[in-house]
Amino acid sequence: MSIEYCVNTRINGKELTEVFKSVGWNKDEKVIVQAFENSFFVLAYNKEELIGFARAISDGYFYTGIYDVVVRPPFQGKGIAKRMMKILLKEFNGTYFFLTYTDGNREFYEKCGFKENDQALWIPK
Repeated sequence: MSIEYCVNTRINGKELTEVFKSVGWNKDEKVIVQAFENSFFVLAYNKEELIGFARAISDGYFYTGIYDVVVRPPFQGKGIAKRMMKILLKEFNGTYFFLTYTDGNREFYEKCGFKENDQALWIPK
């Protein structure tokens, strides 16, 4: 398996919503395309199939929020999400990172370097 990672390239709303549906999330195709277009994003492809993505919104100086880190279930546990996170963390190095996470994903983000504080997980500058 050879995974290709693409940054801020062409997006297809149908492909995005299919990946969301694979993990039980429903997103409006038109709205999610607009959200991605207003974000910095990483897409992961296995051959020509979109199998995952991650996106961030940042001011480029102080704060970066991480959103929608999603990988299709058959491809989970293979380092794909971690690689996408590394791309985001490198792109916005030097900013404070923040995120919220869904049940069962806390340990993954801790492995990516996030620490607990009273209200959120964060990576100190």
